[in-house]
Amino acid sequence: MAKGTAAVILVILIIGAISGYFFYTRYVQGTVVLSISDPPQAQPGSGRQYDPSILHIYLTFARMEIHQGGLGNPSNSSWYTIVGSQKTVDMISVLTVPETLGSARLATGTYDELRFPVSAAVVTFSNIGNVTYTMPSGFLKVSVTGGGFQSSPGATVNLRLTLSFDDNEILAMNGRLTPHATAQIVT
Repeated sequence: MAKGTAAVILVILIIGAISGYFFYTRYVQGTVVLSISDPPQAQPGSGRQYDPSILHIYLTFARMEIHQGGLGNPSNSSWYTIVGSQKTVDMISVLTVPETLGSARLATGTYDELRFPVSAAVVTFSNIGNVTYTMPSGFLKVSVTGGGFQSSPGATVNLRLTLSFDDNEILAMNGRLTPHATAQIVT
């Protein structure tokens, strides 16, 4: 009788431990904080990031999402919203100080990619005013360097999206901008 009771108690403890583990890793979430910057990279011979005639580079994002690795790329169920509403950023203003775009609670797992539609790209020139540009496909995907990051319960991860543009491409005014983008963990 004592062995049977001990076995039942042991089974209950094992089931409780497994349930507790799954609850903790699925429902006690980590946090990701997403910021954006345009890293200063002086143009050769000028000491400036962009031509002096470029006053603003406004990008409007409809939303920003992050992909949980291992859950498949085609399914929307593997993408989670970090920034759910439209946001406009002046990339000139984030040359020296990054701007926080948003944050999200994430279940335990590995997150490896950002995606976001750019609904508008407008460059303001000192001599001619605003010029509208488009991005290739209007939708950007950026892999997180190092294969991504691990979200764990109670932990906060700071993720920085860096976008920069080629000065010559902007000045050509051909209507298209191709960003150079990376996403990496910052401390």
